[in-house]
Amino acid sequence: MPLVGEPPFFPRLPGQQADVMPASPTAIVALFAEIVRERFRPANGLAWVFSDGVTPAPTETGDLDGPRKVLIEPAFSQHVEARDYRPAIYIDKGDTSAEKVALGNLAGRHLPSGLAGFYALSLIPMDIECVSDQRGESATLADTVWFYLIAGREQIQSTFGLHEVSLPILGKTLPGDKDKTEWTTHVTFSVQAHLRWTTKPIAPLLASIVLRYRESGETNPDVFLLEEHLP
Repeated sequence: MPLVGEPPFFPRLPGQQADVMPASPTAIVALFAEIVRERFRPANGLAWVFSDGVTPAPTETGDLDGPRKVLIEPAFSQHVEARDYRPAIYIDKGDTSAEKVALGNLAGRHLPSGLAGFYALSLIPMDIECVSDQRGESATLADTVWFYLIAGREQIQSTFGLHEVSLPILGKTLPGDKDKTEWTTHVTFSVQAHLRWTTKPIAPLLASIVLRYRESGETNPDVFLLEEHLP
């Protein structure tokens, strides 16, 4: 039976960055950034609106009765010019661990190829920070996100193949740590995701290199290796 290396419900998407593994902490942060953005789409009729590809300007103009733009980004976003925009929602993670669920995390072996499959559960503490220059707005944004995650928790867990999504906790609204003119409210929860990987025995690979070296007739191993690996 072949080993499955990618979670079936959380596959690698076309064009996805190659160095971000599906179900990795970075991928989970990006996933929940998209989930929160969906709640603030224009069609949902909230007092705030998020639009794809739009970086809010430092000041807003337009209809005073219209919805306010809200910035929703992973906390490690590279868009430096938008970090001071308010209101904003930042999605971040805490210290991540991998939990052992089997002896040596071994899930199985594929004898013909020598591949060994391993399995673990990641435990990822999530932190969604709702920031505003108004205390009431920060609290209301966080309340909206908090209940949205409660209501959609089971669907999120089943749709994306997550092992567990805990019930979120709505924190107290407090002055910002760095800027006392802003207010911040945190929504925290934890995610458990499936981690799968495989290893291949190195001995057969070394034996294959030695065999090709002998068959090549080359007497200098350095020359052989250069010819093998340089175009």
